[in-house]
Amino acid sequence: MTTKRTVQVTCPECHTQGEFTVYKSINTKESPALKEKVRDGSLFQFVCPQCGAKTTVDYPFLYHQPEDCYMINYGNLADGRKALEMLRGKGVALKDWAKEMEKTTRPYVLRAVDDRLAFREKLFIFDAGLDDRLIEIYKFMVLYQYAAAGKAQGGEQAYFYTDSKGHHHIQLVRGKQTLGIAGFVRRVYNEIHQAYDKTLRDIRRSEPVIDKAWVQKFLQEHGQTEATE
Repeated sequence: MTTKRTVQVTCPECHTQGEFTVYKSINTKESPALKEKVRDGSLFQFVCPQCGAKTTVDYPFLYHQPEDCYMINYGNLADGRKALEMLRGKGVALKDWAKEMEKTTRPYVLRAVDDRLAFREKLFIFDAGLDDRLIEIYKFMVLYQYAAAGKAQGGEQAYFYTDSKGHHHIQLVRGKQTLGIAGFVRRVYNEIHQAYDKTLRDIRRSEPVIDKAWVQKFLQEHGQTEATE
């Protein structure tokens, strides 16, 4: 369900206080209007009633998109793991509900992230019907090639995203600097799927935190000894 509460936020510009709605959980089937507001960031933007200044309010929440069978817990990773373990049926109260999730015709995916860019990326990936584990391997390859070309200076990150025309890309960044954007090649994604399909477990039962650390560990355990830093 969608749950929310009203809090007071102080404008950093003029110090006027105003009311702001904070969501503990978001269910897009119950509250479809929130789906786009999550994506464009307006749900997290406080507009000062006095001076009109806009401020991003960061807070933890559980995002549930039942029509596409996925949940993303945004916030502290340890707390996210705990919450998602309960949803998997390790918590007594939710065992029956977890069994229902396993009966869905599509895999029901649960993920935990603690970074706003990573949260946005998960939305792009799952909305495109892709496997985030395969995307992490794909991004690892992009970062590896960037390093092999002698361009890496450390701290590079890659993010999958979908543009306004529906085209998928991989954005390479370092801090706030965009280093380059490459088109997402579905053929390469399919080749990764073929290579690792037997190794990866059912996505419904996979580790809730799928990120750069996960892919480095996964590839090292399955014959890939080099990893980008």
